[in-house]
This record gives sequence, structure tokens and C-alpha cells, in this order.
Amino acid sequence: MRLRRLDLTRYGRFTDHHIDFGAHEAGKPDLHIIFGRNEAGKSTTQSAFLDLLFGIPQQSGFNFLHHYDTMRIAAVLDTRDGPLEIARIKRRADTLLGADGRPIPASRLLAELGGLDRASYRDMFCLDDETLQKGGEDILQSRGELGQLLFQASSGLGDLDRTLRQLREETDAFTGRTGQLAEMSRRLDELKRQRGELDTDARRWRSLSDEAARTANAQQEAHAARDTTRRELERVRNQLAARPLLLAWQQAQVRLAELGDLPDPPADSAASMPGLLADEV
Repeated sequence: MRLRRLDLTRYGRFTDHHIDFGAHEAGKPDLHIIFGRNEAGKSTTQSAFLDLLFGIPQQSGFNFLHHYDTMRIAAVLDTRDGPLEIARIKRRADTLLGADGRPIPASRLLAELGGLDRASYRDMFCLDDETLQKGGEDILQSRGELGQLLFQASSGLGDLDRTLRQLREETDAFTGRTGQLAEMSRRLDELKRQRGELDTDARRWRSLSDEAARTANAQQEAHAARDTTRRELERVRNQLAARPLLLAWQQAQVRLAELGDLPDPPADSAASMPGLLADEV
């Protein structure tokens, strides 16, 4: 397992801080040195990486800027199966999240760590002045895992390394990607997903049904109001279209009233009009 990027999103004194080591380039050195003055955050960064791998302790001392509910660490890890993007938050359960923000089983990391717990990982990979001094004393007195290994090797226990390799192979077979534990974990996730799809809250269903019925009634009322409005709109349009004709008719009535004293033309005036015009010419 290799750390490609560490995101100190909300942890200790850091907010949205990223440390990107980039992808490993074959044939080139892959050693990175982080340096800084005292209180720059080196120890905080180391603790953040441990908390990412093994979980944020219940009583963490790195919540002085961000509350427990908002603490978050993320990273991209290069694993045997390719890049793995994870995040760690502070809560009682399901603290390890995948790239989609959904919880993933802790066994996904345990397989990459080879079964190491927090203390063993810290002793082996998080060395400082204090741990180096303590490790030297453990070696001299054959205490601790490292001291016991060296003591056993010096005592001629040649089968120890072979036994450890065998145990490691058995552990990998159980906790690896194709192992029994991984298969059981994937099956459990699938069962949880199916249960979530099938498990419908009855009260929620009744609420949605009532809401659907109210929506249908409101739709019917809206359609009825729309039809009434359309009829009224058509009536108003007809009235507006007839208004010019009404004004013309009223004006004609006024003119006819002004001509009321004139005599009526003879009954045959229409028939004799052409002859009269000809006589006039």
C-alpha cells in the first residue's frame, strides 16, 4: 500500500489542506520528505494518517478548530487492486467512506494492512526520536514485536520466518480481494442494498398515497377552473370583436334619425332609376 495523496479536510489546525505525492513512476526513487519548523503540523499530519487508517479515537485531541461532527480526513491509496479513494469521519459507526461518500467495510483496509493494528503500524512506520529510543531498548531487552523477532533470529529459530510467511499467506487468502472475508463482505453489502430497496416505511407509503390523492383532486379542480376561464375568455373575445360593429350600427341609427323628416321614395324608384339617369344625360 502506498499513500498517493492525503487530504486534511478538517483536522487539527488544517482546513482543506492537501499533500499530493503523485503517482509512482517506475524506475525512479519514491522517497518523500516532509519538513517544517516546530508546530508546523508534522505530528498532526502523522496522526491524521493513522486516524485515516484505523479511525478517529473517541476522545481525539485534534478537534480544537473543527467539531467532532465535522472532522474529516481523506486520501488516495495505491493498492494491489489499483487506486483506492477513501475518507474517514468521526461518528459511532460507518466511519470509513468510499469515493461516492457511502460507507465501505473496514476489512477493505485491513486486507491492505496485512492485519496490523494501530499500535503495530505506529511502531513499525511512524518512527521519531522517542520511538527510536524505545525501540532500541526493546531490542536490547527482547521486548516488543521487533525485539522479539531479533531475539528469536539470534537464537537460531530459522523456522520463524517461514511460519510467519505461511501465516501471512493464509491471512491474505482470507482477507484478500478474492478471499472468503471479502466475498462475505460483498455479499453483506448486496443484502443491505436489497433490503434498502425492499424496505418501505408504511407510514411513508401512506403519506405519499394521501399526497398523490390530494394532488389528483387539485389537478381536477385546476382543469375545471381552466375550462371556465377559457369559456369566459372566449365570451370576452366575442364581445370585443362585436364592439366595432355595434359602434357602426349606433352611428347609422343616429344618421337615420337625422333623416327622419325626408319623404319616402316612390315604390318603383329602384326600377326607374336607370331611365332617369339616361334622361339626365
